[in-house]
Order: sequence, then structure tokens, then C-alpha cells
Amino acid sequence: MYFYLEGMTIKEIAKLLEIPEGTVKSRLKKGKELLKIDLHDIEWEVLFHG
Repeated sequence: MYFYLEGMTIKEIAKLLEIPEGTVKSRLKKGKELLKIDLHDIEWEVLFHG
């Protein structure tokens, strides 16, 4: 959420959460992978043209 919605850098997020930058990167990657799976069957045109 911080990365995409708030525009924070990985470094800023790591500092805020008090975790290593590598952990932030790993979590972002894992989150994207999970979303890709969950959203695979959604028809994106419906979302854009509601």
C-alpha cells in the first residue's frame, strides 16, 4: 500500500516498518504474484469501462 498508493520508496518503507529493504522487496514481489493469480480470470475491460 505504501509503495503503490502513497508513492513511498522501498527505503522509506523499510525505515518505517523497521525491516530490511530486501524484506520489503520480497513482500512486494510476493504480493504481486498473489494478485496476479487472484485476478487472472477478471475481465479487465469491465473494470476500465464499468
